[in-house]
Amino acid sequence: MFKILVVHYSQSGQLTDILSNFLETFKKKPHEYQLFYHTIKTEPEFAFPWTSARFYDAFPESVMESRVKINSIPKELIQKYDLIILGYQVWYLSLSIPISSFVQSEDFKKIAKDTAVFSVNACRNMWYMAYDRLNFHIEKAGAKHLGHLVLYDKTQNLISVFTIIYWMLGGIKDRYLGIFPKPGVSDEDIKSSANYGELLEKHVRSNQLSQVQTEMVKAGSVHVLPHMMSMEKKAKRIFQIWAKFVLKKGGPSNPNRAFRLKLFKYYLLFMIYFVSTIAMLLFYLFYPINARKIRKNIRHFQGLD
Repeated sequence: MFKILVVHYSQSGQLTDILSNFLETFKKKPHEYQLFYHTIKTEPEFAFPWTSARFYDAFPESVMESRVKINSIPKELIQKYDLIILGYQVWYLSLSIPISSFVQSEDFKKIAKDTAVFSVNACRNMWYMAYDRLNFHIEKAGAKHLGHLVLYDKTQNLISVFTIIYWMLGGIKDRYLGIFPKPGVSDEDIKSSANYGELLEKHVRSNQLSQVQTEMVKAGSVHVLPHMMSMEKKAKRIFQIWAKFVLKKGGPSNPNRAFRLKLFKYYLLFMIYFVSTIAMLLFYLFYPINARKIRKNIRHFQGLD
């Protein structure tokens, strides 16, 4: 029996749906695969939908990878696995606080050492720095990040900012006013995650896991947006400065930091709707000069280096 542990955190339920489809082919073969599940829960919980204040209050702790209390893995699940499938979200260009807390935990180190990990990410469209941090924690735990799947909102960037906020603060994943696109990962992409699960299962069955990411990328599992990749590296450094600035006024929910978070909120919206457009134009203007480096970075984020 091939033992697989599936660990994930999903605030809205979208990632849970994706993993359910992704694992379909494994669930159909119970005599070959033994699936174990662990759902990460935090104390206190991150309620969904967000309130505006709580949404921005999560910013500094997300960026600085501050840990919160999470539920432990049950003792019966602390064992050796052939594969760990890790489902995660991105908050503020970083791993979500629940996932960040998990990959830094002793529980993760116990189960991950000398074990292959495949990650599944559901996000808006900026995930590059979070992927690097996940790589870091997986390697630190002595595990091997053998591949990943990224499903993101393919709506135009500036529109997706609006629709995601509508969903996150309203809790309803529908077309706002019947005009705007539906927020989040599309229903079609959620269903298609089953195809990537079949591809992973094929490589498990043939004992060729080392080749799985090459085939995944050929099938379209990781689509890199070069200008987003470039902007995100710069934005993450600025986010770290802002996070430290806010944290000087206290920890989570401290009213003393409310004003600084409000400043960050307006800064963020200004950067997204004005500066990001200029940055994208400059990126493609200088693309020929940086083409070689960009191609190298694309391979890195595809998981091919």
